[in-house]
Amino acid sequence: MDEGKAADSASAKRTASGTLARGGGGWRLWAVVPVLLLALAVGAVVSSGSSLVDLVGTNPPPADEFDIRRVELEPGVIRIVVRNPQADDLTIANVNVDDAIVPFTVDGPTTLGRLRSSTIVVPFEWVENDPLAVGVTSSTGIETVREIPAAIATPSPSAEGFLGYALIGVLVGVLPVALGLLWLPALRRASPAWLAAFMALTAGLLTFLGVEALAEAFELQAALPSALGGSGIVLLGVALSFLGMTALAGRLGKGGGAAGLALALLVAIGIGIHNLGEGLAIGASFAVGELQLGTFLIVGFMIHNVTEGLGIAAPVAKSRVSLAVLVGLALIAGAPAILGAWLGGYASSDVLGPLFFAIAAGAAFQVVVEVGRYVARQAPGGLASGHAIGGFLAGIAAMYVTGVLVG
Repeated sequence: MDEGKAADSASAKRTASGTLARGGGGWRLWAVVPVLLLALAVGAVVSSGSSLVDLVGTNPPPADEFDIRRVELEPGVIRIVVRNPQADDLTIANVNVDDAIVPFTVDGPTTLGRLRSSTIVVPFEWVENDPLAVGVTSSTGIETVREIPAAIATPSPSAEGFLGYALIGVLVGVLPVALGLLWLPALRRASPAWLAAFMALTAGLLTFLGVEALAEAFELQAALPSALGGSGIVLLGVALSFLGMTALAGRLGKGGGAAGLALALLVAIGIGIHNLGEGLAIGASFAVGELQLGTFLIVGFMIHNVTEGLGIAAPVAKSRVSLAVLVGLALIAGAPAILGAWLGGYASSDVLGPLFFAIAAGAAFQVVVEVGRYVARQAPGGLASGHAIGGFLAGIAAMYVTGVLVG
């Protein structure tokens, strides 16, 4: 018996030792091995230079063009921010304004490495509201041209400018959403079937916003140099926002699907992120002198966003919510348009546009999932009911019709 107990004890110790060995730090070393091998393989390809490519053919070299990120106008001065998107160095040779070579100085290096930027300063008496074309030529003779429809002084940060952009954000974001929330009393009197239709309409609204934001993100990304990651910026933004909203929905829903005020909050957040991108577009249009486009966007987005308030009101139609809560939801959904207008008017990063619209798309798609789960649980007949299907299609149609005014 003692020998048996001793054998069992020894076996238990061996098992425990093996478990510790498997659970120790050895697995971390093995996890690094594929990464190290991949680094060696990539290093070998890079060090081989063009010899590997020459085995299957050759491609023409890319055009030695600059990426003109931004043109800033001051009285008697034009500032051109350029970036080198190529793998090889690029040298600034000369600058043209309206097809005439002009003197210039460079705030930064004249020869730019990959993704490096400099600011070209051109003394030039431009005429307000007249069209303007600036060109930057590399040392190899390739010219990059940026056309400005109407020359106006670039806005600089000021109390008046900040107030103006804030007012634009209120008109585009907060006011339409608040007006849409006024449908809440009517929704409280709706039957369960019709309430399900309005919830499905919310899903239709958000689906349209998500697709619209995704298309805008890819359109803006296409104008970026390929060296900045291409569609990876868009996909990263969609994934981050979708997963982040999923985690938030799990917390608000406490393990189940979000409903009531929690669902309204998710809808407001998704709409708010989208309105951030809309404010960015308006601010950028004013910053580059497209005043008519900016004004048209304000009017169009005001009409377009009224239906967003309906999407926030539907989840709380059968809940008791205070006026302060409704004001908070309107601010969450609409106030990001103010921040977007500030960023568009004063920031010079061309990566923010596609990234923000991608984040808006991911958030909208995730909230559509939550709204769909709610309709499936609460609606008479579930997702297959005529009210749910009709409401979803009506939501898409409403956003399309109002969106025509923006386009």
